[in-house]
Amino acid sequence: MDIRLRERREQLGLTQQELAKLVGKSFRTIQAWERGESFPNAKYVSVLCNIFNIDANELLGWSEAHKDDLDDPEATELLRLFRTCTEEWKRYVLKCARLAAAQSANSMPCPFWDEGEEREEADA
Repeated sequence: MDIRLRERREQLGLTQQELAKLVGKSFRTIQAWERGESFPNAKYVSVLCNIFNIDANELLGWSEAHKDDLDDPEATELLRLFRTCTEEWKRYVLKCARLAAAQSANSMPCPFWDEGEEREEADA
């Protein structure tokens, strides 16, 4: 969402300060949203959608191509657990997930698995 938020703001010719005033949040909050350091709650997603004249699916990057992700039990569990975290822990989890995605994209093995049975059981 961070990239789409910045792109939509720039398309409208708004500065972060101007968007902050429209949303009713601080300029630093808008910066954090655009950097992916934090995320707006449902109320502010709705406000942003009204300002940008788009629906939440577009702002959040949800599409038919990703609809199957919602049927993935592990993704659902991850999202459920993530929602219970404090903002500080959410930032930590996001940083870990970004690192894991980058390492995975480069075919790097997960450093937290020992070779052998444990991995096979977890993968099963």
